[in-house]
Amino acid sequence: FIKSFFTLLLNILVTIGYNRVQAQVTTDVISGKVADDGGQAIPGVTVVILNNSTGAKSGVQTNNDGRYILPNLNPGGPYTITVSFIGYKKEIKSDVNLGLGTTSFNFKLQEESTALNEVVVTGTAGGSKAGGTKIGQEQIKRLPTLSRSLQDLTKVTPQSNNNSFLGTNYRYNNVTLDGAINNDAIGFSPSLGGQSNTSGQPGSSTRTNPVSLDAIQDVQVLLAPFDVKVGNFLGGSVNAVTRSGTNEVHGSIYGFGRNAAMVGKNNAGDGSRLPGDFHEYQTGVRLGFPIIKNKLFFFTNEEITRRVDPVILAAGSADNGGILTEKDAADITTVMKSYGVDPGTAGNTSIYSNSNKFFNRIDWHINDKHQLSVRNNTITSEATNLERDQQNFRFKGIDYKQVNNQSSTVAELKSNFTSTFANSLILGYSNVHDYRNPLSDPAVPQIQIKGRTPGSTIFLGTDREASIFNMKQKTFEVTDNVTLFKGNHTITLGTHNEFYNITYGFVNSWNGRLDYNSIEDFLANNPARVRGNYNYANNSRDYIMANPPAQFNAKLLSVYAQDEIQLTDRFRITPGLRLDYSGIPNKQPLSDKTIKSPVDANFGNTYTYTKPQDIKNDYLNNIQISPRLGFNYDIKGNYSLVLRG
Repeated sequence: FIKSFFTLLLNILVTIGYNRVQAQVTTDVISGKVADDGGQAIPGVTVVILNNSTGAKSGVQTNNDGRYILPNLNPGGPYTITVSFIGYKKEIKSDVNLGLGTTSFNFKLQEESTALNEVVVTGTAGGSKAGGTKIGQEQIKRLPTLSRSLQDLTKVTPQSNNNSFLGTNYRYNNVTLDGAINNDAIGFSPSLGGQSNTSGQPGSSTRTNPVSLDAIQDVQVLLAPFDVKVGNFLGGSVNAVTRSGTNEVHGSIYGFGRNAAMVGKNNAGDGSRLPGDFHEYQTGVRLGFPIIKNKLFFFTNEEITRRVDPVILAAGSADNGGILTEKDAADITTVMKSYGVDPGTAGNTSIYSNSNKFFNRIDWHINDKHQLSVRNNTITSEATNLERDQQNFRFKGIDYKQVNNQSSTVAELKSNFTSTFANSLILGYSNVHDYRNPLSDPAVPQIQIKGRTPGSTIFLGTDREASIFNMKQKTFEVTDNVTLFKGNHTITLGTHNEFYNITYGFVNSWNGRLDYNSIEDFLANNPARVRGNYNYANNSRDYIMANPPAQFNAKLLSVYAQDEIQLTDRFRITPGLRLDYSGIPNKQPLSDKTIKSPVDANFGNTYTYTKPQDIKNDYLNNIQISPRLGFNYDIKGNYSLVLRG
């Protein structure tokens, strides 16, 4: 009954996939050609691939051109490929480890009457359809890493620089995990200057990686892909897939750490060393095992990270740059305490970043045609964020605690219905809650005082971006890719849809913002400028937190098609077309106080507004049409020299 219901549900979802409308690669596709000793194609040859670690087996027969294709193969392995045909000697290629993308293996069979021994093929595998970088499990084990993050892996891409690809801002990247998006939809992460890993992913606001490195199987970075399934980015497309369980029980208990004793002197500065309170420790456990051998597998990875960073450049110190003296700091503190507010220390202090990661995945080999995987990645993290440099001094009280809690669940169904029809369906749901709690009373304004050195500023009070900050994003996505094989054509028809529910709970300077032109002006209570925001309905923090300024939906819809045509054994072209639509169906209304505001003589009316009834007319204007044409030429015929364009 379960299998019958499952097959019915599958057929319904595939049919819906054609009618609904950025997808990423989560599997490898093996293709190639089988010929005889003279180079003539052999149709009807049986090609079988076996995943030795899970027992999963898939097989096809070559077509009239001697070509075969084996889609929806999990990265990793090792795999064994067996090629057999009546009258010819069986050929075997073993210890094949697959990555993400496309791999090619060509075979030549010897007639059984002339073959003396079994032939073991040791040919070279072909590469991906598009220029990029693949980082497999063995490379992940060998690469040096300090933060144990995706960014430590993607830096091997020659065109990358601190998570910027081809010179673009990191926010123009698209990062997926198991084919599901893993981006900060609102765009506030990170907003912490040099402290963050600038990943632009959920959790980067708390300096936390979105997934444990021990849960990663393979990583792929694409910069200029021609595959229509890949879209919605201008910098790099970073795709990672996670580990799964196998027939063997495998696991690890690990710990990584460093402290001030392991960090060298500051050779670019005064030769000092980090204060002793610096440390970073990660510890965790991963375990994979079969629930039912060759059928049902489980993998889990749990990890905690604890880090403390020093915040130096204390008031009056030699490396402070002269922004303020110890007496200045004491005088400012006295004034603040007279208002009942403790501004916090002006001496050296520290900040922290803590995270807990829980990753679990189950894989079900339903039968030879269908494989289902479901995984959940849950992270809780928090961090404090005080920063100082040669131009900006902050009292400890302006610090705030950033909290990021996220959970992402992805289900993927890979199906090979026939030797000419395959399908991949991905359903994903993520829930991210990002909020800030000031360490001081949120009602205290942010105070900015010009320091004693040109261009410097002293900050105290409550951070203007932390008094009201409560962001929520819920995302549901559907991706369905149908692949058809006919002769020398590989046809892909697909759709990718992202549906966002955004709660934008941010008010800049709700607590007010006071500027002073000098320390003396502050001590004399002589502000140069006063700014703030005011909610006409109810300006209490509790009310605004419970009634966020904006709640809206957004959607990104994509539909695409392409035909990969193998014109010769060495040359193929890939024409394709992709259509993308982005829209916000329920735009937020503007206050009458904005709409009816008088025209400013210098700036005019500084807002644009589309009336709700006119939104429906914007649909066609928001469709992006992306025609694509790629080619791939195997110059020597053994994939050692490939020209792409």
